[in-house]
Amino acid sequence: MVENDPLKEFAQRLRNDWLPTYCNDPKRRYAVAGYKASSNKVVPLDATDFLRAIENRVVQDSGGGRYRVPKSEADVVIFWEGRKTKSPRPITLSIEPVITIASIARLHLDYGWPSRCLGMESAKWQFDFTAFLSEASAAEHIAGEVKKSVRELDFLVEGLRASCQERGLDKASATPARINAHKKWEGLCRSRSPLFWAVGPGGVSHLFSVSYGSQNEVCLREVSTERLAYPAEPIGPSRASNA
Repeated sequence: MVENDPLKEFAQRLRNDWLPTYCNDPKRRYAVAGYKASSNKVVPLDATDFLRAIENRVVQDSGGGRYRVPKSEADVVIFWEGRKTKSPRPITLSIEPVITIASIARLHLDYGWPSRCLGMESAKWQFDFTAFLSEASAAEHIAGEVKKSVRELDFLVEGLRASCQERGLDKASATPARINAHKKWEGLCRSRSPLFWAVGPGGVSHLFSVSYGSQNEVCLREVSTERLAYPAEPIGPSRASNA
């Protein structure tokens, strides 16, 4: 069970379990003392849902703190490594993977998606998480992208809308945030996913119904998060309307 103080529970589990597992992996062998506790900027809702993902085995640790779900294209880790030249090597908590795993928990536990139909790190690294209508399907039904701040989330949505209008980008003169947003447009053109879910911290998110035309036409229409419900099963209880 998640304690009444999810931030305290998250910090304790991080120190006692997840960090040692990550650092002591045979391919790493980092000193736990290199961890920077100030990097933990996780908010209560994301801490709660990350813990739900772990406790309900929605995600699996394939070894050394490498998390995945059945449709993942790659493992996800929640720590970031600093320069090798520093001793002990700096280790920080990476917020976006925490929110990604929290989002996977919401899809499974709140919206009824079977874990076998969920993935993290999509093809060509274009999306942070994905959902498929069946485990055999190669077509992404939900394409999801995570940002660690509301400001970055707003930049993503603004940039994605611009790419939908312009259908092109001069990457030589564009900012990294604009290039990242354009990458999501390219991913939608590839996947033709009918839903795009942009997720920020604390459950702040924008869900879009996506329609497509000829010649890379992509049209976004913001819709209620009730549309996240797995089509073949009834929507679950809990925070289904505002996760």
